[in-house]
Amino acid sequence: MTDGSEPVAADQNDSLETQRFDPAEIRLASPAPGLVLRERYHLDSEIGRGAMGVVFRATDLQLQRGVAVKLLAEKVPDDEMRARFLREARAAASLNHPNIISVHDVGEDHGFPFFVMELVDGPSLADAVPADLPHVIELACQICTALEHAHEKKLVHRDLKPANILLSGTTAKLADLGLALPSRGSRISRAGMILGTAAYMAPEQALGKALDGRADLYALGVMLYELTTGRVPFLGDPLATISQHLHAPVVPPRVLRPSLPRPIEAVILKLLAKDRPNVLPARRKQPSLCERP
Repeated sequence: MTDGSEPVAADQNDSLETQRFDPAEIRLASPAPGLVLRERYHLDSEIGRGAMGVVFRATDLQLQRGVAVKLLAEKVPDDEMRARFLREARAAASLNHPNIISVHDVGEDHGFPFFVMELVDGPSLADAVPADLPHVIELACQICTALEHAHEKKLVHRDLKPANILLSGTTAKLADLGLALPSRGSRISRAGMILGTAAYMAPEQALGKALDGRADLYALGVMLYELTTGRVPFLGDPLATISQHLHAPVVPPRVLRPSLPRPIEAVILKLLAKDRPNVLPARRKQPSLCERP
């Protein structure tokens, strides 16, 4: 060139041209309020977040109603997380019970697997602890009916705890089936990782054994202990807590609450038994406190 300037390479010229992108290839880094899934579900606000996913209050634009939408928090989930998430959706969708959160829809959009659930406006049992024993017993019986339905479908929740019980008025709703799996089914988890919450974990679950409904009933025993005494039976860091589930005797709840009726204490202690016979009826049956005359 005569002006002495350096020539512009062809690839530099190309880089200045307007680039065209396929919208389907554009993916969000994380789900956020304002996102619309499948041109139907408008995410309004975040209402919960866990190890696997995030839950939004949303609006179903087609039916004009409020719903809850759970999405995987990771932009590109690995195959294991995707499998667990879809398993959760299928497990929850297979259940039809007034004390279990119902699932309306499942899909994937913007790179995020999601499913749409019934919206419960009330708090969790962890945030609204009943003040009186009759209310505790009534909620426990509702949880029992939900577990009975799930166990009849051969599903084990595996993470039963107060934070996963939502309250709609006086009705308890079992939520977050993120760890649910078929009874005695194979585990889908990262190597060396124990899934669940240590404070509520049955001994057989902590040991990575095959599970059935007794693991959920053990967790129910922990919940009843906590709701009647104000604390879980075993305290400490996760490893110390698991060790106590395996080896330490339970301090009888009447030691912490002398006014607790002995039949209620007996039910709690039976649910928290550490032995695990092979025959289900031999241990951790549905609590007798729920039986009606």
